[in-house]
Amino acid sequence: MLNAPLAATPSTGADAPLHPLVRRLLDCQGYAYVERLDALARDPRNLLLFLPAHGKAHVETPDVAVVLPELVKALDAGAGRVTGAVASPAVEAALRERLSLALPAIVVLKGGEPVGAVARMRDWDVYLTRLAALLAAPVPTH
Repeated sequence: MLNAPLAATPSTGADAPLHPLVRRLLDCQGYAYVERLDALARDPRNLLLFLPAHGKAHVETPDVAVVLPELVKALDAGAGRVTGAVASPAVEAALRERLSLALPAIVVLKGGEPVGAVARMRDWDVYLTRLAALLAAPVPTH
């Protein structure tokens, strides 16, 4: 799991409750709950960050939540260089605006910087092709 200031579970408060399948990513897969995007800068792994459409009962959110761990496994092949995480509402809003995304989405981050995203539910082959291309992209420089 990623290190602090990420949270293993969402903080309480005004956040809408997570869909049970999104919650399972945190509880069963051990994915981090990303509360600050800048907290990811030091993690050497590539991150598939799930933006689950907080506050909306989006019909595709459960589907993406189920597919995400399988995508991480397929794209990482046990190398430990790719992991998954779930964005908080604040991180989701910032990335959605920055990347002009439809939700739900999977954002690929390298060195804490987004290199691209795949929005909405896609066919397996589309996910693999697009995400693999993003993971192969160079690390963004500031």
